[in-house]
Formats: sequence, structure tokens, C-alpha cells
Amino acid sequence: MTTPRITVRALQALVAVYEEQSFSRAAARENATQSGMSTQVKSLETRLGTALMIRERGGVTLTPAGEILYRMGRRTLRDLLAAEAEIAEIDGAVTGPVRAGLIPALTRALAAPVLDAFTARWPGVSVTLVEEYSHALTARVRDGDLDFALVPAGDLPPGLSARFVARDAELIVSRPGRFDAAHLAPLPLASLEGAHLLVPSAINVRRGRIDAALAAHGVRPAALLEIDGMLGTLEMVAASDWCAILPAALCHPDRAGNVRALNPLADPPMTTDYVAIARDDAAPSRAARLLSDAIAAKVARIVA
Repeated sequence: MTTPRITVRALQALVAVYEEQSFSRAAARENATQSGMSTQVKSLETRLGTALMIRERGGVTLTPAGEILYRMGRRTLRDLLAAEAEIAEIDGAVTGPVRAGLIPALTRALAAPVLDAFTARWPGVSVTLVEEYSHALTARVRDGDLDFALVPAGDLPPGLSARFVARDAELIVSRPGRFDAAHLAPLPLASLEGAHLLVPSAINVRRGRIDAALAAHGVRPAALLEIDGMLGTLEMVAASDWCAILPAALCHPDRAGNVRALNPLADPPMTTDYVAIARDDAAPSRAARLLSDAIAAKVARIVA
């Protein structure tokens, strides 16, 4: 078998420099020197006989060859780390800390049943669950503060990978009897014409989608009120004529329709894809993989 000209150390250097957009930050991340990182990249270019990076004042960009090596390199490093983790865990107990992140739309229906079953099955695992919105969770995973997080699908910064979990439907949520439709019957977006609508603030990715749908279909609510708290939104809906557009996973505990009426949004329908995100440069522990799989399975069951 031909010996590869690409070494793991050089591959790590290329990936780190591109993701950090700085040789000095990459050196700090890899516990190396700046000159060492530069030497690794230059030697890799020499061995392959082609330029991989273009050094610019504001950072670095990849050449076509560099893009190929970066994309495949991330996958190779992830596979090597995963192999090491699996070997280390052979016949070993599932223990240690796990730090997970969930968006507020998922914690209400997921946190109690998943964590109760998981901690009973794996008592040696210490779980920390963080509830924040997607932009904050993505930053925490990128910085290594969280092992993984479940967030809506979207653009990810370099260094993170996403695994599809489930597709969720958006609902019009209101007090029972607020609309002339049976609980769980579809409601067109036009039903919100002249309604009092609770919406998230502009920092929430959902707000842009809601505004765009209302504008595209010429639907004009009588009033908008910004509330970023999911539980606060649910309480206000149940106690007033205000209504909201919310994901079905959040509303799963209300499926009986006694406190809040749920009506799938139709004409047009609106959906949200959930993904599990994690860093590419660190293989998750077995405990983290098990918890991520348990949460993903529960989400899939709920939205189904």
C-alpha cells in the first residue's frame, strides 16, 4: 500500500488555521507554536506540490485543492477520534459528564422524560442541560462549552457538523374556541388577519420566517407583541385572545386541547428541521452519544 504524503499533524494544522482564520489562534487551539503551525502547512503544500491556502490580511482562504483537503480532512480526523473513543470504551462503564443544549421549543416536552430515563439507565453519567436559543447554543458548541446541541437547521460556522433529527410542523396556538375550527384541524395563515399575535423578538430566527410569511400572503394582524419566553407565550395564549405560531414539539403536552387549541398552520404550511450539532475536531464520549441519540429519538416520536 502506498504511504500517504499527508500526516495527521499537518491535517490538524490546516483544519485549525482555516477554522480559526489565524495561525496564532490555531496554535493556541492545538497547543502548538505559531511557527510550528506555519511549518506544518507549508510542508504539506510542498509534499502535495500545490498551494492549499492563500494568506490574506484578514485571514486565510482555501484554494480548490485546499477545499478538498479541508472537507475530507475534517471527516478523517473525526473518524480517527471516534475510533479512539470506541476502543477506549470497550468493556468500560458509561460514566463522566455530558453537557447538552436544547432550544426552548424542545425542553418543555423533552427534558423530564428523557433525562429521567437516561439518568436511571446510566447513573454514572452527570448531565448538564442548557436551555438557550440557537445562536447561543451554536456558539457554545463551537467554543467547546457543550458536547452537542439540538437546534433548528441553518448555516453553521466552520468546525461544526450537523445530523438531521426530525421535521416539525408549526401550529397556530390559541385559547379553546378562539377560532372557528376544531382542535387539531388545519387553519390557513389568513386566519390571523386582524388577530392579536405574539411573536419572538428579532434575535430569534423564527421571527424572520413569521414576518416573511405574513408579508408574502398579505396577512395583517391587528397587533404584534414580542415575547421571547416560550412558557410565557403559552401562558398568555391560554389566558387571553392573543395567539401565536409555535412548533408542535413545544405544544406536545397540550395535545388534549383542554387548555390551548392547536391547529396546524396551512396555506401555507410552515415547518422547522431540527439537527444535532457537534464539533468536528473532538469525538464525543459514549455518554454524550447515548444522550444525543435518546433526545433525537424522543424528538422524532413527538413530532410524528
